[in-house]
Amino acid sequence: MKSLIPLILFTSFHLSTHGQAQTATPQPFDSMAYYNNTKKPAIGKPDYTEYAPTIQADGKTMIFEQSSGSKYSLYISYLENGTWGTAQPIDQINSANDGSGIIGGPSLSFDGNLLYFFRSLDRGNHDIYFSERNKDGWGEPKSVGAPINTQPYVNSDKETVGGYEAFPSVSADGKTLFFVRQNVEGPRDKELKKEKSFCTCIYKSEKGKDGSWSKPEKLPWPINQECEKAPRIMADGKTLIFSSNRPGGKGGYDMYQSKLNALGEWTTPEPLNYVNTEKDDQLPCISAQGDLMYYTYNNEDIYSVVIPPKLRQFVNNIVQGYITDFDTQAGIGAQVIATDALTSEVVMQLENNPSDGRYTLVLPAGHSFNIEYKKEGFSSFTYSIDLRHVSTYEEKSVNVQLYKSAKLNLTVSDKEIFEPIVADIKIKRKGQDVFLTDAKNNPRDGRLVVDLPLGSDYEIIISSPHFKSEILNFDLAGLVIYHTFEKYVELVPDKVEVMLNVADLVNNSKIKARIVLRNKNRDEVIEVDGNQMVSLRSGDRYEMEVTSDQGYAFNSGEIDPSQSKNAPITVKLLKLEKDAKLTLRDINFESNSVKLSDISFSELNRVVQLMTENPTLKVEVAAHTDDVGADSFNQALSEKRAKSVADFLLESKINPDRFVPKGYGESQSKVPNDSEPNRAINRRVELKIISI
Repeated sequence: MKSLIPLILFTSFHLSTHGQAQTATPQPFDSMAYYNNTKKPAIGKPDYTEYAPTIQADGKTMIFEQSSGSKYSLYISYLENGTWGTAQPIDQINSANDGSGIIGGPSLSFDGNLLYFFRSLDRGNHDIYFSERNKDGWGEPKSVGAPINTQPYVNSDKETVGGYEAFPSVSADGKTLFFVRQNVEGPRDKELKKEKSFCTCIYKSEKGKDGSWSKPEKLPWPINQECEKAPRIMADGKTLIFSSNRPGGKGGYDMYQSKLNALGEWTTPEPLNYVNTEKDDQLPCISAQGDLMYYTYNNEDIYSVVIPPKLRQFVNNIVQGYITDFDTQAGIGAQVIATDALTSEVVMQLENNPSDGRYTLVLPAGHSFNIEYKKEGFSSFTYSIDLRHVSTYEEKSVNVQLYKSAKLNLTVSDKEIFEPIVADIKIKRKGQDVFLTDAKNNPRDGRLVVDLPLGSDYEIIISSPHFKSEILNFDLAGLVIYHTFEKYVELVPDKVEVMLNVADLVNNSKIKARIVLRNKNRDEVIEVDGNQMVSLRSGDRYEMEVTSDQGYAFNSGEIDPSQSKNAPITVKLLKLEKDAKLTLRDINFESNSVKLSDISFSELNRVVQLMTENPTLKVEVAAHTDDVGADSFNQALSEKRAKSVADFLLESKINPDRFVPKGYGESQSKVPNDSEPNRAINRRVELKIISI
């Protein structure tokens, strides 16, 4: 006999959480010792038969068939701390079997989301069913239907034959289903020695893109020879273990292993003599780790055995986790596609469980892979894993969150000075007229945050007064792998070409000058020479300061480019000579007060600069009023206001010998005091040049 350990002898060695033997190797099997053993089975109940185990890829969940008298049902057990827990019936599936029927031959998908099995409630026709795991356990069983399941018929010998499809085994990618079907033309099972006994052959069927199963194909020789049963495709998708009573075996049904080579052909089956006995050895299952086999011995109980290294399947690694909706945190059904990073060949493609989003990928070591997670109406996610230098089994947990919408962070700014711009932002699907978003961005930072459903191509129209509009294309119809997108839009300002001329106040001759334009709406300063064209922003207002080093006083004012379009602006400068008068702009006082308003200081600073640049200049600071109020009051008020300006010059380090404050009251009106605009003109401060 070969090295075996029945599960009832688990006390002889410890299993890791991956089902791997840690401290001892199987002992030689002693049949008499087995039958005399009084220990309770580790899985199932005493005096019951446990049959046809199937295991999840990570080796932590096992489902098997258990007898209850003449009734067979499915049970599930979980590996906890190296020990299989008490098996529990799968009531959602077993509920159909209330008599002496059979629900058995389970095959758990490697990700644990689908369970295939066969059902024969009247011990007659055998059909293959499947159940999908949901949040409550397992869903209602469904038949895989034709062309896999068939109906029995009466042959020429008036025997009822056919209608027997059982013991399914699903590949790791869920795309291939192996099973057995009655060999209606083949030999009878010589081991059963019953007149109506029959043999089965191994078939396979492929699942198409539409989810339907193809017409089953009988596996060729040397797989099918006489009586084959219980096929099990391993995690690598290339290793097939099955049972056969073909000549050369040890007796009963022995297990054989065949591998799919590079040409797509099955190699000559090798007997698994490390486990085969003269009894029936069949129905193996192996986790993705590939080092420990569970199987049925003598149609009675489940045993385990360590697989010799040379007979183990290819080294696999597992990538598993949950795919969930980012917003709701609920599981979603998605496609998981693993491709070879070097060749882009699809290695495995599956759909996860939509109830909680769980998935499991089994990938062969020695390659690097790109894994794409995608679902229509959601974003996609790509994960790369390099297994080129991996030689041992490993598990990688990768949880993925997909999004129904993309968060667009849109920032609108001025292309030239990079300041935020308040803009109207309208968003619509390309080719449609209905706007999904019509809003303004935040004036402080220019940002607008909006969620856009995936699956569409969008047009974003950004406009702002006195700026050129922009249309931004934002395509969410194709592959989307990010949740948040940053988009920056720089609007180009509308400009007006304005001609700035500088001339002598008296003779109108051109003067060499320097012009400083300060935008009153935003942080923009322009410096140009006089007598040239300048581009100014439409809709903004500019404070203009004109100076010359040719012996002229300064001048200041405001420009509204929108009103100056196509019309040159001429600035007149006063020649610095004796008795010339320079009227100061924006020298304002609070009502009936001698206190200068804040707006006055810009003009006064220009006076300080003028006197600093012309150190021999001496002036009279003359203050004037309108005719409102008594003459004596206006005279005194003008003198005090002249002194306020003089005090500012003194504080600005201008020698007091260079200026004389003087008030004129209402005595020197420039225009009649017959209107408020005229009175404003008469309320003025002038610099009268005493000498230079």
